[in-house]
Amino acid sequence: MKKPLIFSGTTEGRQLSEKLTASGIAHIVCVATEYGELVMEPSTLADVRKGRMTALEMYDLMKSEADKVFDATHPYAADVSHNILTACLAADKEYIRILRDADSELFPKDAEIHMFENAESCAVALSETQGNILLTTGSKELNIYSADEGIRSRLYARVLPSLESISLCEAAGLSGKHIIAMQGPFSMETDLALIRQFDIKALVTKSSGTAGGAPEKVRAAARAGIPVYMIGRPSEETGLSVNEVLAQYFGIRSHMTVELVGIGPGGKDFLTLDASDAISSADILFGASRMLRDYEGRKAYAYYRAEDIIPVLEKEIPEKAAVLLSGDTGFYSGAEKLAPSLKKWAHASGIKCDVRIHPGISSFAYLAAKAGVSYQDAELVSIHGCSGDKKAAAELVNSVRYNEKTFVLLSGADDVKLMGDLLTESGLSDVSIILGFQLSYPEEIVGMIRAVDCGKVTEPGLYTAIVVNEHPQTKTVLPVIRDEEMIRGKVPMTKETIRHLSIMKLCLTEGATVYDIGSGTGSVACEIAAQSAGIKVFAIEKKEEACSLIEQNAVRFGLSNIQIIQGTAPAALEELETPTHAFIGGSSGEMREILTMLKNKAGSVRVVINAVSLETIAEIQRVLSDFEVSDLSIEQVSVSKARELGSYHLMTADNPVLIASFTLGGKS
Repeated sequence: MKKPLIFSGTTEGRQLSEKLTASGIAHIVCVATEYGELVMEPSTLADVRKGRMTALEMYDLMKSEADKVFDATHPYAADVSHNILTACLAADKEYIRILRDADSELFPKDAEIHMFENAESCAVALSETQGNILLTTGSKELNIYSADEGIRSRLYARVLPSLESISLCEAAGLSGKHIIAMQGPFSMETDLALIRQFDIKALVTKSSGTAGGAPEKVRAAARAGIPVYMIGRPSEETGLSVNEVLAQYFGIRSHMTVELVGIGPGGKDFLTLDASDAISSADILFGASRMLRDYEGRKAYAYYRAEDIIPVLEKEIPEKAAVLLSGDTGFYSGAEKLAPSLKKWAHASGIKCDVRIHPGISSFAYLAAKAGVSYQDAELVSIHGCSGDKKAAAELVNSVRYNEKTFVLLSGADDVKLMGDLLTESGLSDVSIILGFQLSYPEEIVGMIRAVDCGKVTEPGLYTAIVVNEHPQTKTVLPVIRDEEMIRGKVPMTKETIRHLSIMKLCLTEGATVYDIGSGTGSVACEIAAQSAGIKVFAIEKKEEACSLIEQNAVRFGLSNIQIIQGTAPAALEELETPTHAFIGGSSGEMREILTMLKNKAGSVRVVINAVSLETIAEIQRVLSDFEVSDLSIEQVSVSKARELGSYHLMTADNPVLIASFTLGGKS
């Protein structure tokens, strides 16, 4: 029975063999040297053939034993690849070239790299240099460099620890400490240690991809401040990666693991051991550019959104990828959306993919430790990237107003100014702010400022804050705004008692979206918005004077979760978010049309209507019979207030108000 045939001797060839073995697929592996045989994992499924072959010998093997032929030889072994291709054509076998990853995009920008077409031109350039040379291109072309005595005396060759390699070194005139026999892969730290130990002034390598360790070598040289002399690849190759070969020719998709890693406030020293292990074992890294700076030389993409990451995973099919996420993965983190998106993609694609989440040290925990305060009694809010988000603004002001400590997640200096403006406009200008800048980085600063001074912060960077309010207000659990506190003018206003009863009938819920139709002075809108920063209120009012009063009252009570819409219902409702609740204080004779709009937009919505005139009461009675409603309650309320007349107090009645409450379009 014929089998897949792999011409190996490289990391890629070994990886392909191991994947086929793991999948129970018998195959043949050809390696040129004894060392190439030694590094192969023993397996009854991998028939390893040792020894160099001519094109004719390759042809005979293909014709008699191979059903597919894969060329995983070194990218610089051009003669071998030519022989394999020639034999494939003669044997009528498809030639499948396995590519090594490109590496140039992984080189640090400050590296000094001199490119050469071949070893001969590189040797000529080296002859004009001074100082020791670290040669990492192997032993095959060593004689080209050692032919020049001026180079040979200062040459240190890192070669494979095989008898053949060491013999070639000795034949080239190298001996003793000038022969560094080591098996890779090597880390940047190992390369840097060798450079320093042997006082290397120039490093020679090939453009050998990540598998050949080229990025690590270049990074080490850049750290040491020495140039790199690099032999370019013989030609631009076409072919497939190991994982692409497995998927296309064997239907094998790697069992992929994607690690979502919280990296803490940012500095590499503050990674947990768990996070560090996840990153170090990953084949590919993803993350914002600033997060990848500590991982130059690794295969990395400056992506952090699912729509950007997924196409890379589909192409590369890595065994393990790590997505670097700032702070802690459980707190205002991209992991919240990324994890389900990756799982959904994997399920739809039929790819076996485990998504694992690794927590990190949050910026709040770090800042609290630096400031010497606890945070178990603090509110946690975020205005990171929330400029113009009224809900986020309302949550910040509400939290600071009623809590001694509020931790605020920010982005840049603009967010610091936004925080100061919101607090100052809400009468909270005297609160203290512990401001953290570039936490965990060398330029870290932790200091104290006032809200009124936040606009003076202009330095670009990352910020986190603890807002300290030494005299927080005590929040009541019932409506809190009194009539005399409202700015009224000549605009009608829903009075305090009716307002409170109506809002109770609305049965508000956290996170509600409320229409206040015919808002007037905004007394109902303000009262509702004051219940929770998580409630969004649209105040719909047709009169310009009234809209101005609503805005003034919203500012007076520090309510950022009110949006004023000037217009007439129902037309003014068309483009608004879907409501969960609606209060109708004025309908301008459009009650039926308004309720129809609410029903069409929401399906089910809780409604409260106030009526004073007999005409409006009659309209409510006519309209309700045409709609499906539940939990209907109609109550008329008369309120009298005491006023002084000399030494007496007389009761003065307000107009009686009908309060109709119901769930439109279904049960509540």
